[in-house]
Amino acid sequence: MDNPNNNQLQATVAFLESKVDMLESELSYLDAILIRCGFPHGINTLKETVEELLVEDQAFNHERTELI
Repeated sequence: MDNPNNNQLQATVAFLESKVDMLESELSYLDAILIRCGFPHGINTLKETVEELLVEDQAFNHERTELI
């Protein structure tokens, strides 16, 4: 016999599984369009590029403050 608490847990699990499916689909789509836009390894290449830009920006800002 199912109790209300068990039913609620099953509903929550089903909701979360649905969310995971949606997020996986979005992530796959984002990865595919990034590859089409020139990021050879999709999301991984985008992350590496952004990290490099942030390091360069930090170095640039550090150099600028030393000149002031």
